[in-house]
Amino acid sequence: MDILTQMGLGELVPYSMRLPTDSLRDLNRRLDEQQPKPQLSYIGLIAMAILSSREKKMILSEVYQWITDNYPYFRSRGPGWRNSIRHNLSLNDCFIKAGRSANGKGHYWAIHPANIEDFQKGDFRRRRAQRKVRRHMGLSVNEDECSDDSPIASPVPPRKSFSVESILQRDSTQRWLLPVIPPAVPTPFPFHLFSPHY
Repeated sequence: MDILTQMGLGELVPYSMRLPTDSLRDLNRRLDEQQPKPQLSYIGLIAMAILSSREKKMILSEVYQWITDNYPYFRSRGPGWRNSIRHNLSLNDCFIKAGRSANGKGHYWAIHPANIEDFQKGDFRRRRAQRKVRRHMGLSVNEDECSDDSPIASPVPPRKSFSVESILQRDSTQRWLLPVIPPAVPTPFPFHLFSPHY
């Protein structure tokens, strides 16, 4: 039975004009491959998935499902993007574990309370999210760090190149600490290993 018959539309399209099920799957796969990659970061995709749920929490498989349902680009991709989702959930402070799932297989994931407001506005910037979590926890935050509130990051100051001359030209009052290596003591050759009595 083909898909049109299953949908009750079999009589509308003559059988001779129908594509085999395998051809339909190939066509769907090719269409999915042509979808553009979403402009959102993985943090953004995860946050949108979690915010879409009624309870504002999801297990990992639900996050995967939401992403493939809403972004066909990921349907035909390999496992790499799933690894990235899992990595982002476990390593970013903006996501927290929210208890075991009902079936006991895995945890629910939620958005850290310090990040909910920004994420609801569509602001998924990682550094800003991490600073908010640190503030929420009462930890110090270095405000002088590179700010990601502007679209252009601060340029990295140029480094001086390393050379032997740069070492030799250092202030002569500077003392260098070198590791102390004891002199090598010759070890006697283990002739006893060749003895027939050994």
